[in-house]
Amino acid sequence: MYRLSKDILDTVTYYDVFDYPLSAFEIWKHLLTLQEEGVRPSSYLEVYAALRHEIARGTLLEDRGFYGLRGREGLSVLRIRKEKLSAAKLRRIKQLARFIRLFPYVRFAGATGSLSLKYGDIGSDWDLFVVLRAGKIWTGRFIMTGILLLMGKWRHGRKVRNRACLNYFVTDESLEIGTQDLFSAHEYRFMIPLFNYPLFQKFELKNRWIARFKPNFSLSEIRPIWCVGESRQSFLIRRTLESVADTFPLERLCAQWQKSKIGRNPKTRWEGSYIEATDRALIFLPRPRGPRVYEEFKRRLSV
Repeated sequence: MYRLSKDILDTVTYYDVFDYPLSAFEIWKHLLTLQEEGVRPSSYLEVYAALRHEIARGTLLEDRGFYGLRGREGLSVLRIRKEKLSAAKLRRIKQLARFIRLFPYVRFAGATGSLSLKYGDIGSDWDLFVVLRAGKIWTGRFIMTGILLLMGKWRHGRKVRNRACLNYFVTDESLEIGTQDLFSAHEYRFMIPLFNYPLFQKFELKNRWIARFKPNFSLSEIRPIWCVGESRQSFLIRRTLESVADTFPLERLCAQWQKSKIGRNPKTRWEGSYIEATDRALIFLPRPRGPRVYEEFKRRLSV
């Protein structure tokens, strides 16, 4: 019981960094552990019993069905308001996903960040995790960025609200996340698949390391309502566009141009930045949030 109670308190504290109270089910599903490997999964009843014990002790509070730290009562109302706002954003990005699935070489897109938490602000963007066909990552990124720019849906400069933030691309042959830490476990456990649910399930299989940080991790079985299904028409359109694009030697040219542009960007040399520009992954995180979240998490644990 002590181990489970500690993990519950750690979980609530970690998500308090995001100002994000959790339901009992979410605490069970996203339960994190800082202990060594080999921690067994806990049942929902075990977690709920330990959670009620912490409520009785006064270490946690319950408000409107959500659980948080003492002194953070207002977060439940904030979460409810942001969930309503995020539902509207998810409906809009679902419509966009119907178009993105037609783009040449795009195999999958998932919503991450505040949108996957359903905790976005009115002015927030749409963080996307994108999977492209192996061997076409540079061309796929170029085409996707260009089309979204023409549609007015690519985030750049001060144009942020309700626009796609394209900072993380991998290929369908490199699905395992390289940065395997607590923040990545959180990020990809919350990710909402927007289309190609079977590939999302394959992504989860490749990232079973998440269970080291979240012992109740299990593979998803039910497609969320925000995930667009594949149709014969969308498949034929994408395949036709790819057949046309394959006739042009674009990959090498796109790679040379984009590598040159990335090399000239001063943000790639910021201290602590995480930049990868290879044929396997294109990742642009000048100010990765994970280290800052972890430092604040440790600080709150020590208080």
